[in-house]
Amino acid sequence: MLPEATQTLQQQLNLKDLSVAAQALQTLTALGKGEGQLLFADGKNFVTVLAAKNGNWEERLIGRLVPMTDEPFAFKAWRRGKTCFAPKGLLRGFEPVAHCAAFLSSFQLILTLDIPLIETTRLSPLQFLLFPKRLLQKIALAAWGKEVSPSLLPWALLGQSDVFVWDGSGKLIWRMGEPPQIDRFTFGLTVQSDIAFLRTKLGSVARYMGSQAKILRGYALIRSELHHRVKNDLQSIVSWLRLQARNSPEEAKRILLDASERVCVFATVHDLLARSKGDFVELRELTQQLANWAVEWARSEGKDTRCVIVGPEVNLMPKQGSTVASILNELIWNSFKHAFDINTGVVTVRWEKSGSELTLEVSDNGKGFDTKALDGSTLGLTIVRNLVEQDLGGSMEIRSSPGEGTRVTLKFRLQSSA
Repeated sequence: MLPEATQTLQQQLNLKDLSVAAQALQTLTALGKGEGQLLFADGKNFVTVLAAKNGNWEERLIGRLVPMTDEPFAFKAWRRGKTCFAPKGLLRGFEPVAHCAAFLSSFQLILTLDIPLIETTRLSPLQFLLFPKRLLQKIALAAWGKEVSPSLLPWALLGQSDVFVWDGSGKLIWRMGEPPQIDRFTFGLTVQSDIAFLRTKLGSVARYMGSQAKILRGYALIRSELHHRVKNDLQSIVSWLRLQARNSPEEAKRILLDASERVCVFATVHDLLARSKGDFVELRELTQQLANWAVEWARSEGKDTRCVIVGPEVNLMPKQGSTVASILNELIWNSFKHAFDINTGVVTVRWEKSGSELTLEVSDNGKGFDTKALDGSTLGLTIVRNLVEQDLGGSMEIRSSPGEGTRVTLKFRLQSSA
């Protein structure tokens, strides 16, 4: 099943049913042990409609805006209407990858793939000739048809370790190690912690999901451990506040629970800093985490409220990340709790980067309100305005009217690592 954010983008961008393209993306990233995306060309940017890693959906990337200049092969594939390969591969972080971008004319999307080269095995000339490219193409055709190029499957697997291929009769045609038992897998794609298996009537292919080499850096690990411990301390404070709230009067209970929510936001920031080795807070991952909490709360209340996140990759310095987290938390929860009289609605978080300036916008399609009625007594918006103007040195604008939804726009300069 497609992620909710993808379903929402599919409707907003008037895209056809993405089931086939999604099946291909999931299969290729699972068997290739890599990453991939479905991109939609929108002006000078690509919008990430769907993303996967190792056969699992990467929901934090959905809605991300990527400048076309950052994806030159996707741009070439889109302009030329064909598949383009990086002849010498690319370097993603510290990891060399094989890269390709394929234009899917039926969907008007570009499928990109990054397949790690760290587990590549050098094939002899004879092995290269015997590699079952045609059989793999037939398996791909049986799995997802012609709308996604079947040649992508042999490309993703050529020279990779721990790959096994069977023909339609169950005969093992290609092996790179000890093969699994084919009979224990049902037809279709199976992704488990130790293996990815695609079984069709025309043949099957499997690959063990082994761990890849990791690069560890001492200083980064120390910072990561520090942020991890701070996160644990903050979570202890959250637990204490919630415990105190249980036996408190209603007004005190509300204040304690509100305080616990705000402390929990800072714990999230330190959790993300721990994952990034203390270098930065990734805005998309931060927003996704805050949105997930709000969505879970809405579902517990019987509401079908969704959150769409759209914007390019932006890394925030630790101090600025904490401030932005507090702002987003107030605005997202304000929309989820107060914007909708009915049980359905969409909250959109969108940002654009121009040089060192970031424009951040939180909007909803809810009931709206008369901005003239704001008297400064609204705690959440007061907190947001103070944080924007005093901590970020930026500006805030609120646009809303009854029946027209609400849009809050923030503008501020990003801090540099210097």
